[in-house]
This record gives sequence, structure tokens and C-alpha cells, in this order.
Amino acid sequence: MTDKPRPLDLEQAFATFSESFAPRVAAAVNDYDVKIARLDGPYVWHAHADTDEFFLVLAGELTIELEGQAPVVLGPHQVFTVPRGLRHRPVGGPGTRVLFIEPRGTVNSGDADPADLSEDQRTNSTTGFALDDA
Repeated sequence: MTDKPRPLDLEQAFATFSESFAPRVAAAVNDYDVKIARLDGPYVWHAHADTDEFFLVLAGELTIELEGQAPVVLGPHQVFTVPRGLRHRPVGGPGTRVLFIEPRGTVNSGDADPADLSEDQRTNSTTGFALDDA
């Protein structure tokens, strides 16, 4: 038997963690995870060979640097989809919070060489952490 579906308050969910670039799985839709994350500073250059990556900025400002293209700058309530295979690097401003959608099992660091990841990024390279009870 499955649990009864219930709504999730994103403000409460964000209050349960403070780490940057450590996505939490907030919901699932079919075979996709809906993840939330705090993004502060630059992440690592990477690509996802098999999937697009959808970003929705909830708060703050997100710059998505794209290999060979002009960066995309997003503010609250703006969305952008990084096409599969395109190398990119998210750079979050102070207080940036995002929601993104990826197929279940997608690692947030994509094809990045582990040697290029900082210690925190290696620790938080994941398919998504469980969300504490929000």
C-alpha cells in the first residue's frame, strides 16, 4: 500500500537543508524526479548525454554558462532547458533556489571528471538526496 498523496510546501522543504548544489527530491512524475536545490557560486562544467535538464528559478539569480554560446541569465519565475549533450555550468547568485526536472537516476554532476569536483561537490554528486520531513 502506498502513502496517501499530500502537498509539499517548498518553503518548508527548503528550510530543511542549507547545503549548496545538493539537490533534494521533492516529488516524482512518472519516471522523473522533481528536485530542489540551493545554488551559490559556480558548479562544475558538465553535460548529460541522455537527457535535457529543465531549470526553474524560484529565488535569486541563476546564470547558466553554455559551451560555445552566450550565457543564459534567469531570475525568479524564469525557466530554461539545457539540451542534452550541451556542456554547461550553473552559477548561482546569493540566495538562489531552483527547481529542476530530470529522469530518475540522473547524477547532478553529469559527465564531470571527479577530479574537477571540489570536496563539497564530490560529497553532493548525487541522483538526489531524500527530502527531510517537510
